[in-house]
Amino acid sequence: MKRGSSISKLPTCPAVYAMYGGKGRGVYVAYVGTSKSLKQRIGQHLLNRDSSVTTGTSAVGLNADYVTKIAWWEHPGFDDQDFLRAAELVAFDVLDPALRSRGQVTDRAKKLHTSKDFQQKMKSVFQGEPAGELNIPSLEEALDRIDELEKRIDRLEKSKRS
Repeated sequence: MKRGSSISKLPTCPAVYAMYGGKGRGVYVAYVGTSKSLKQRIGQHLLNRDSSVTTGTSAVGLNADYVTKIAWWEHPGFDDQDFLRAAELVAFDVLDPALRSRGQVTDRAKKLHTSKDFQQKMKSVFQGEPAGELNIPSLEEALDRIDELEKRIDRLEKSKRS
């Protein structure tokens, strides 16, 4: 499994992704969606905050400030948009998110989703280990990291002067 250290290092591949909220025992799947480019889509959600689920234009939305982790799954079939949408429907069943993407589901994707063979294959994908994860630090954690880095820089500068 790939462990991401920043949104800029996420892959640009098509993926089904889950955004998590909470910490410790309180972790939950907040949202499941799909993307042709994982890096671009996560950037829309967390950096630009201009995705439909984060803009606050609907009755229910995702507060990006409370996202603690992103996990994603890759599959060769995800290059096909209908396959990707059908896989997302299976991911909804397996991951049981609080929010689901509102993307259009074509007739072909619906038909693919009804295939028992397809459902079994995709369930094994989403019940297995994700292709990668990105842990999102809280503001407090980020400030602690900055404080530690500043201390390290001070120590390096002092040792360089000595």
